[in-house]
Amino acid sequence: MPTGSQRASVLFVTFDAGGNFPPVITLGREIAARGHEVTVLGHAQQRGKVEAAGLSFIAYTDPPPWSSAQHHGMLSAVLGYLKMFTTDALVEDAVSAAAGHDVVVVDCMLLPVMSALAGRDVPVVSLFHTFYAYLDGSFRRAVGTVSRARGLSVRKTWHATDLRLVVSDRSLDPSGRGPADPRLVWSGPAEPAARPHERQGLPLVLASLSTTDFPGQQQTLQNILDAVAEMPIRLVVTTGPAVDPTSLNPPPNADVHQFIPHREVLPKCSAVVGHGGHSTTVQALAHGLPMVIIPMHPLLDQPMVGKAVATSGAGEVLPKKASPARISTALTRVLEDKTYAAAAAVIAERLADGQGTARAADAILNQTR
Repeated sequence: MPTGSQRASVLFVTFDAGGNFPPVITLGREIAARGHEVTVLGHAQQRGKVEAAGLSFIAYTDPPPWSSAQHHGMLSAVLGYLKMFTTDALVEDAVSAAAGHDVVVVDCMLLPVMSALAGRDVPVVSLFHTFYAYLDGSFRRAVGTVSRARGLSVRKTWHATDLRLVVSDRSLDPSGRGPADPRLVWSGPAEPAARPHERQGLPLVLASLSTTDFPGQQQTLQNILDAVAEMPIRLVVTTGPAVDPTSLNPPPNADVHQFIPHREVLPKCSAVVGHGGHSTTVQALAHGLPMVIIPMHPLLDQPMVGKAVATSGAGEVLPKKASPARISTALTRVLEDKTYAAAAAVIAERLADGQGTARAADAILNQTR
């Protein structure tokens, strides 16, 4: 690892898929704060967040058109993602950008990019931004048919990289119980440290679903709002770019915003209603908050993340079309039955210090030659 005056140059290769992006920003900031150069190669619409984090940015020259914030039907979304995971259109940009860097960190879903970079002079880290069990399971099987037709084996592509880095909690990840592998590392989530709890008068609940616009998401948000109308709580809803806040009808005890930094709200909360997105889930658990999880897409990691939380005892899982009455019952249960908060507190003991970010940065910088 570079030490003292040694300065490394790190390239992150990513794309706009929503939940895959926050770890890139968090890790980029951590590595840059240590005095190293960090550049991100991604979709043009990611430039603002990258540069706001103080990192350099390069946009793909001619990527397949895609934005996680735009509405996609179920079939359109699946086909769009499959094309992104297997396209050669990003390879030339990635190979060109990698020149002169000391290590390249590639989103594990960008298979042709990893394949093109493996075996070159620059070390390659494949970044797994959610449960390895999902990516090596449902994702690999879904993408495998298409990737094999293009001459790529998902596992062989991953194993050809110098390190597989999983920025998740090994104890929650079903694959975390597997045999030790020195080239497969769980660092813990790449999230900031939890802030101390700020006690409120009425219980405060955060409801936040995906930043990606999934079919039916607006109705689920409205059902959540209707569910709390008669509950003795305050609700804060964040819609992200996927849903227009003005399209929702909140009750008097709820506020709806397109964006509020969750880091500012979570210390005040007593529970979180989420969709099983990895980032929001581990942030909530790091604060010791019980959860009601309503997955938005059956083919993504959300159902597995929700099941892991429920199995740990820290929350409950509901279907996307759950009625307001059913949501209200589940939320009342996780707020009043203290066993949920106790289970979440056990997980918080592992995650609250935010050291997963430092461990992941160490693992990346250790690959420099």
